[in-house]
Amino acid sequence: RQLCAVLSDPSNPRLQIASTTVGNSYPALTPDCPQAHLFEREIFEQHAVEPLGHPWLKPVRKPLEMAAKDDFYKVDGEEIHEVAVGPVHAGVIEPGHFRFQCHGEIVQHLEIALGYQHRGIEARLVGKPNLRTPHYIETLAGDTTIGHATAYAQLIETSAPPRAKAIRAIAAELERLANHVGDLGALSGDVGFLPTMSYCGRLRGDLLNLTALICGNRFGRGLVRPGGVQFDLSPKIIQTLETRLETIESDVYSSLKLLFNAPSVLARFEETGKVSTKTAREIGLVGPAARASGCDGDVRIHHPSGAYRQMNLEPVVEKEGDCLARAHVRQREIKESFQIVRSLLKNCPEGTIQNTDPIKLEPNRLIVSLVEGWRGEICHLALTGSEGEFLHYKVVDPSFHNWLGLALALRGEAISDFPLCNKSFNLSYCGNDL
Repeated sequence: RQLCAVLSDPSNPRLQIASTTVGNSYPALTPDCPQAHLFEREIFEQHAVEPLGHPWLKPVRKPLEMAAKDDFYKVDGEEIHEVAVGPVHAGVIEPGHFRFQCHGEIVQHLEIALGYQHRGIEARLVGKPNLRTPHYIETLAGDTTIGHATAYAQLIETSAPPRAKAIRAIAAELERLANHVGDLGALSGDVGFLPTMSYCGRLRGDLLNLTALICGNRFGRGLVRPGGVQFDLSPKIIQTLETRLETIESDVYSSLKLLFNAPSVLARFEETGKVSTKTAREIGLVGPAARASGCDGDVRIHHPSGAYRQMNLEPVVEKEGDCLARAHVRQREIKESFQIVRSLLKNCPEGTIQNTDPIKLEPNRLIVSLVEGWRGEICHLALTGSEGEFLHYKVVDPSFHNWLGLALALRGEAISDFPLCNKSFNLSYCGNDL
């Protein structure tokens, strides 16, 4: 069997690919490279190839087996108690199990078990792309429809027109804006600061409606397709987008000013849920969570594609690694995204929006596509067979990298800080259960 690894490094614009032949086992990479721990557990779970020497080879997406074997980590000692939350939660939240080992109110260890959805999307993507493939791609993580659809399109297309690339970038930044604004509203709610929570809830809807103005769907379904996009921007739509953006931007800044000028909010955010730069690098955090801990990785800058190749962006980095830093990264990226969208609307290239050349994948190839979604790095990888069909399709949602970061952020924190820390990461359950 052939084991392949694709490595990215912000300091190197080229991706590195390594491969080796393995039998039923190989020496684990995790002891020397903790970033590999979840990938190696998944390899063992899905293909029965054991990484020898892996420190904690528990299931990734088989939580019931985990519970049956009592594989959960336990802390012993007087006054240690265990708090189990989920997998069924109140409201409409997706299923996930959180097991806290506590001494009094202080969390000694948090273990997160996912995999309750059994979605099987990666398996459904094997074979030749068909009419159902875009649906599977766009529902990998519904709040990241544009990010995943763009990653897939880049994977299989030979090219897309400049105007289509600009429209994709506009949609991607609107997706980032809607989710960042929504996250800051949710963070406000978790500390009982209702003005910003209410304003941001409404403003998130306003931003989603801008995407609906472009393609008829608030999450952008049906917009991005291999070879380009399916909906153009008429002069009237551009004018409407610019007008609405101006109003929304002003309202967003007003609501965030309330948030970041409230001493009670800052007191709850600051020093809560810290993840150091060293830890963030060791475990491979991505996206705003990583940039809030002093790491500067951003695919739009270090591995740019599409319209981002013509942009001169700087990574938005904070150093403290706490809830306040993660909130500040979102605040600064919101300002940047408004600027990007305005610039693209003003200077959108003329021309067609769809390359009509037939899509034909090269046979016997390994293909990789990277996109910076609003949560962080999205990776789509495919291996093709002798007729260009997908022999294997692998998706790495940014949440796959970041769930361990949430667990580590809770160590030494009061268990009552979990909702705030959880919202400050805002990770995807369905993006992890593929």
